[in-house]
Amino acid sequence: MKKLVSPIAITIAAMLIALPLAYGQGQARPQAEKTFEGQLTKVDANTKTISAKGKTEEMAFKYTDETQIVGGEKDVQGLATKTGASLKITYLDAGNNNHVATKIEVIPQK
Repeated sequence: MKKLVSPIAITIAAMLIALPLAYGQGQARPQAEKTFEGQLTKVDANTKTISAKGKTEEMAFKYTDETQIVGGEKDVQGLATKTGASLKITYLDAGNNNHVATKIEVIPQK
């Protein structure tokens, strides 16, 4: 009986360590927000996208009803008349060149 208790205790201890690690492997990790600064080039209300040109590249971002707008305009549609305005866009990278804007800041002209 004593010979059986030790292997069972070791097996249970190994399971208590391995199960939480295995469970965590399948869960999605929270995404880190990124920022992009550039000039507004286009707002497309039909596809809910906004495009901005930075120093080296142009990027497109999807926006949602939860996207915060900070600065002169209160909504994305108000930005449509601000082509060329300087923006700082905080976004989540959803993969496959799919970026979702969480915050759009209009940077005042100096």
